[in-house]
Amino acid sequence: MTCLFSRLHAVAACVLASAGAFAVAQPASPSYPSRAITLVVPVAAGGAADALARSWAERVGIAMGQPVVVDNRPGANGSVAASYVAKQPPNGYTILFASTSNMSLNPFSYKSLSYDPVKDFDPVLMLAGTSQVLVTSAATGIRSLDDLLKAAKAKPGGLDFGSAGKGNSTHLNVEFLAQHYGLQMTHVPYKGAAPAMVGLIGGETQLVADAVVSVVPQAKSGRVVPLLIFGSQRSPAFPDVPTVYEAGLKNYPAGGWYGLMVPKGTPKAVVARLNSETEKFWADPVVKQRMDALYMDPPSALGPEAVAQAMKKEAAVWGPVIARLGIQND
Repeated sequence: MTCLFSRLHAVAACVLASAGAFAVAQPASPSYPSRAITLVVPVAAGGAADALARSWAERVGIAMGQPVVVDNRPGANGSVAASYVAKQPPNGYTILFASTSNMSLNPFSYKSLSYDPVKDFDPVLMLAGTSQVLVTSAATGIRSLDDLLKAAKAKPGGLDFGSAGKGNSTHLNVEFLAQHYGLQMTHVPYKGAAPAMVGLIGGETQLVADAVVSVVPQAKSGRVVPLLIFGSQRSPAFPDVPTVYEAGLKNYPAGGWYGLMVPKGTPKAVVARLNSETEKFWADPVVKQRMDALYMDPPSALGPEAVAQAMKKEAAVWGPVIARLGIQND
């Protein structure tokens, strides 16, 4: 199966085929798992994504009777972790903690990747959904999306926005908004979401998009003002802040997601077991309370198809956006 990510139709076809194609899968061991499983996480320890990964690893490890060890391998917008997992045996003992960034964005924003999200991986499931919030520094005097639009249009190029890195979702979400409204703003990439937030509060930039859980303490302290939710529903943390859909951006491909991918050819029985245990994970009230505190939403559906559909939709939207912006990472 050939998959050229420079062609959107090829992406869609390959992803959907991958969701149900396990023809070359190795036979599953009836004792799976018989030893420790490694969950490779593409972000540094700490933060909401890492907390989600560790919560899942702890709960599922107990349920399956074998430890799930978290291996943090940050770097290159998730490419370091994905490249590593792609080269591991397809036996269910090495799992990638995947996301919009390393599965849907990197194929378009990197000149070359040492992995192919479709050819090298089988999707397992969507683990959780999450939203980002567009915020401004309290010092700007901007208090709403309308205020932002007026300020940006009054002085084209006068506003700077930070991100966790070029081609990262925190970058593309703001670019998506800017293109929709015809705004001229300057992108300032940082080495991570935390430094980007520090830059905003310190006055280096005027806008940044970040995860809800990271924005809450800053908003409560009065340092930042939330303007817009990059997601399909309003956040319980900011019930008065509109979503991108309410702002008129109808073709936005929903919020971000975290999921699981395994090396191509992993047995169907392994994928089924991981889905079953994840269903129990979300049914646990203690886990649900912990996820609510992280502002993580349960997946609307489990199974490989949910991941395939998300990747298809994201490719159709973000591919052209990245091409228009000319984003090319080394």
